[in-house]
Formats: sequence, structure tokens, C-alpha cells
Amino acid sequence: MKPFLAVVVFLLLAASATAQDSKAELFGGYQFLRAGSFDGEGDSANTNGWDTAATVNFRHHLGLTADFSGSYKTESLVSSGLTGTAAVRVYTYALGPTVSTGSGNIRLFAHALFGGAHVRPTGCVIFSGSPDECGSGSASGFSMLIGGGVDMRANRSVAVRLVQCDWVRLPSQFGAQNGNVRISAGLLFHF
Repeated sequence: MKPFLAVVVFLLLAASATAQDSKAELFGGYQFLRAGSFDGEGDSANTNGWDTAATVNFRHHLGLTADFSGSYKTESLVSSGLTGTAAVRVYTYALGPTVSTGSGNIRLFAHALFGGAHVRPTGCVIFSGSPDECGSGSASGFSMLIGGGVDMRANRSVAVRLVQCDWVRLPSQFGAQNGNVRISAGLLFHF
């Protein structure tokens, strides 16, 4: 992950140095991730967490976005006389183009972000209903986030991200990679 972060920082710094009218944006806020069933049969995991992104705009309507997020869920288990805890953690890191348009205080944007993700479930009862089905494991690999949202400017340097909705592809050793939706909201700072 360190090489990926170094590349992102380098690209953002290079972009801000070469673009004449570049403007940077920094987003931070809450995210809800509905991660699909990891065994293809059980319920999905509804997780909560954080989302942060930095965007450098090369043109008025075109930019490069680096997005990082983390989602978490923990459940108490009671199954066939067994008790315990099951947890899942999902981290994504992605980079890609963002396009935007707007008038007045409202701005619409869309992005296609590509990178990696790390999914770590412990006790697959969250996904399949059976605490002994997967145990502890993890999956890392390619991720993709395709979506967009709506920002409302509060003043010259601050906006509110009213909603951001993304379809998310996550890696999984169990094969359920595509049934994932992420919804985010928070604050956006313009520099």
C-alpha cells in the first residue's frame, strides 16, 4: 500500500504544479457500504465507516481523484449454543478521473476510480449465517468504484456533499465481488 500512496501523492503534486488553473478539493465524511454476500447465498453486510478523497482539477470540469475509505461491522453471535463475535473490515484505495458540472451553488459530479481493496471478515456469520463457515481470512485485490453525487456550496471554501453513490467491485475469495453499493456524505473543502 505504501507504493500506491507514494504514486498518488506524486501525481497530485505534479498535477497541481503543472495545471495553470488547478483547484484542489478535499472531502471527508461518513459512508455506508452494503457489501454483498461473500458466499453467494447469505445476507449482505451493512457496514458503516469513513470516506476521504482528494481531487485536483486540471480544467474547470475535469479532475483526478484519489479516494480512500474504511467500513466496519461487528455482530454478537449466538448459534447452536455457541456465542462469540464476528467482524468485517473493508478498506478501499482508488484513483481515477472525475467530471463535474453545475450552476450556482449546486455541482453534479461523476467518477470512475480504480485501485485496490482489502476485505477482512472474521466469522462469516455476518454474510452466511454460519459462524463456522469461513473462520478468519482476508482477500485483497482489484477494486473499482463507479458513481457520482451532488455538492452544495456553503461558502467560497466549503461545500456539503449531500450524497455520493457508488457501485463498488470488491475482491473476494468467495466470489461475490459485484453486489456492493456505497453511499457517502460529508464536507468538501476547496483550495
